[in-house]
Amino acid sequence: MLSRIRTKLPGLRAYLRDDSGIALATVVAVSAILFLLATMIIILANNLVSNTRSQEGRTKALHMADAGLNAYLYELRRDPSYFVNHPTLGPTSQEDGVWTVTAVAPAQNVPLQLTATGTIPSMSVTRIVVASVRFPTYAEYMFLSNADLNIGADAVIDGKVRSNGNVVNSGHVTGKVSASGNVSGGGTFDQGYEAHVPRIDFSQVTVDMANMRTVATASSAYFNNSGGYGFRVILNGSSARVEKVTGGTTTGNLVTTLIRTLTVPSQGVLFFDEDVWVQGNYSTMVTIGGARDIYVADDLAPSQPNRPFTCGLVSQRSIIVPSWYPGMPQVMELDAAMLAQTGTIYGDYRSGVTKSKITIRGSMAYNTYGYFALYSGNTVTAGFRQRSYIYDPRLELYPPPYYPMLRDGSLKVSTWVEQ
Repeated sequence: MLSRIRTKLPGLRAYLRDDSGIALATVVAVSAILFLLATMIIILANNLVSNTRSQEGRTKALHMADAGLNAYLYELRRDPSYFVNHPTLGPTSQEDGVWTVTAVAPAQNVPLQLTATGTIPSMSVTRIVVASVRFPTYAEYMFLSNADLNIGADAVIDGKVRSNGNVVNSGHVTGKVSASGNVSGGGTFDQGYEAHVPRIDFSQVTVDMANMRTVATASSAYFNNSGGYGFRVILNGSSARVEKVTGGTTTGNLVTTLIRTLTVPSQGVLFFDEDVWVQGNYSTMVTIGGARDIYVADDLAPSQPNRPFTCGLVSQRSIIVPSWYPGMPQVMELDAAMLAQTGTIYGDYRSGVTKSKITIRGSMAYNTYGYFALYSGNTVTAGFRQRSYIYDPRLELYPPPYYPMLRDGSLKVSTWVEQ
């Protein structure tokens, strides 16, 4: 028995020394791993190609939408009212895509909205961009003068200043000073100054006033033929009390009769073809236009100071603050963007009648410079003894409805968001 076992051991040793089976298993395992790796590389490569192509398509579509947006902005720079007759521009085909732009007209404190769609048909990709567009208005500046501007040594002006003539600054201006002529003076320029800038064309305000009259007429907020001396408007929140002025213009104690009370229209514009006296508080966006003079005979301010409500006064002639009126407050608040196309903005005063202070928070644009006080030496003998001019920064984002635009080819894209 033992001899048989011994005779078989050499064969067993030979079998144990044969590793061909292990090698085969190793080859199979390595082949499988290589196959899996190759498959994964192919899949990753395909995904990378697909993602790259998708990203290329998305990038092209975004550029296409942006091209449409720039094309519409180009038209707006040439014609700020382009959106009225062209609410849609396109579809326009480019080399490998198509863009279309639609416009939604501004309303109240909502700016012009442009929606640009860019499509790459070969890649089945579409991207949409929405932009808010605002036009610079005459309310961009604390002072905008169509003539030379001289800033006194005791003056502190909070905001930007611009003149179609020369600027002499002996005071302190916190904003940038711009002039079509020269800038001089030993005053303080917090944000510097720039000379020889293009002129602002005040004659173009006529177009905006015509638009205001049309809008007011359509919303039953246009008034003419008073049969008296003009109209008085008392703002109260979102309503306006309109009266006929029948007397008192020489005494400052106005005599009036009620015409009607109305809600400030959704378009926000009231227009008068005669002199108009304005006062009160407002809680909505409102612009009052006048073909003659506008008088501010009492406080004019928002009822909620922290809300984005702004008021505009646009006169074809002058805007006048009659400080000598018996009912005028000693400390007056006037919060409005004011524009006097052919005249000025000034205080109407009588010798010996003085008031303590007027604070104008807003902006002032005028054809010629006006004054709010009469001096004898260093003493105020009529008008307001103190004057404070503070720019309202809300006017940049929320200008009053239909407030005249600068029409200098500039515009602001305030937001740019992809949907």
